[in-house]
Amino acid sequence: MPLVRDARALYARAYDERFALPAFNVCNLEMTQGVLEAAEAERAPVILQTYPGDVAHGDPGLVPMLRALGDESDVPVILHLDHGQGLQMVVDRLRRGYSSVMFDGAELDLEENITRTRLIAEIAHAFGASVEGEVGLFGGDHGSVVFTDPGEAEYFMTESGADTLAVSVGSEHHQESRLDLPHLEAIAERTNRPLVLHGGSGIHPSDVREAVLLGVVKINIGHAISLALTGAAGEALEAKLDHYEMLKVMRDSVRAVAREKLQLMKATTRA
Repeated sequence: MPLVRDARALYARAYDERFALPAFNVCNLEMTQGVLEAAEAERAPVILQTYPGDVAHGDPGLVPMLRALGDESDVPVILHLDHGQGLQMVVDRLRRGYSSVMFDGAELDLEENITRTRLIAEIAHAFGASVEGEVGLFGGDHGSVVFTDPGEAEYFMTESGADTLAVSVGSEHHQESRLDLPHLEAIAERTNRPLVLHGGSGIHPSDVREAVLLGVVKINIGHAISLALTGAAGEALEAKLDHYEMLKVMRDSVRAVAREKLQLMKATTRA
């Protein structure tokens, strides 16, 4: 099945049917294979996501590999840019066939964030692709956690042209977290649009289930599969496996975690 060309229809379906797509940060063959094998086993649509660090690590071969594996999958696969750092990066990914891109303007003042997101949305829509904006900060490498103001979220979505909005309501990159569900509900009621959560690896499962019911359609998963990969590598080294067996164990570990996330977000059987 060819890669999803325009992610907007799938995000809209997830919003209407109240399921979410895990967006897995991948940077090599084994991570990608593990994620796609999980999606095929669960009959679930899935997002292959590249963070700027993944791009720096894997280019120029990363995107052709992702496209080739995604095109051969028999479930819908979105290719998404995570935390796009400006117009040049976003346009470069669109030219490479990404179905969805994020512009990370959250550290700008609101009006500047809207202005830059609007320009990127116009370009991305001309390519037939979806745009994710962000209001609020998720911590980790992106500063302190700053919760999204519901009124600012509504204004941003009205003015920016973004299709989905990443909102900060308690999740944090690389950390276990609990969501402020009433705060998320207030944002959902003001925006009435598909929402996104970052730092998804550590969100408590019960909060994930509630967030999906409130209209979250995409939850980023990076740390969980990174730990699965490196943990399996350590076990393989200890067991003195050869490199083929080591890579197989790493892939299988990623697949197991990815299946758990797909099930948790109710993506199973949605392909």
